[in-house]
Amino acid sequence: MRKFVALVIGLLFLSSCRLLSYDDLNPTIQPNNRLLPILEIKPDYASIRAVYNERKDIRVADAVNIFTKEVRENIMEQTGKKKGIITMRINFEGVTMCKLCRISPFLFNLPPLIGLPANYFDQKLEIEVLILNKRRDVIRRYTESVSDTEYVALYWGYAADAAWRKVAAENMKSAMIKIRQKINNEAPQIRAELK
Repeated sequence: MRKFVALVIGLLFLSSCRLLSYDDLNPTIQPNNRLLPILEIKPDYASIRAVYNERKDIRVADAVNIFTKEVRENIMEQTGKKKGIITMRINFEGVTMCKLCRISPFLFNLPPLIGLPANYFDQKLEIEVLILNKRRDVIRRYTESVSDTEYVALYWGYAADAAWRKVAAENMKSAMIKIRQKINNEAPQIRAELK
């Protein structure tokens, strides 16, 4: 019996939740020949902090990082003079969690040991990207609503803190992919209006 208990305890210490990777928090680079001229990148920190209202929330930095890298790598050229401004706002957030998991933590701490989800985070975001010319006139506005769910579970899910961060990053990345495609489709018209 002691060997069995030691084996179970050993397996519990060796098993863990998934870890966040570089790819989870960064957009993929897509080759593109329809890039905009250089734009000044200005995330709207007030709206991002209003959505992620916890003090020193790492998701604020993740959202800014994803937006900045997406714009630099997939939306605008790398050299030239600045022709305008691109800014991003997060307009709302809706988060749903497992209510039963919060009510009875002792009951729901046993199933995760065999890989069942202990909790989930379902998040809805609305991302708005504005492109402004040098006179600060808005020439394009793109809005995308996205939602995603991440699970807190051993072996295949994430730890609670990582699940919060992962669901926010996935929503930001998927919204920016959709917005990038719209910008790339309208790139010639936008270039003409930025001159």
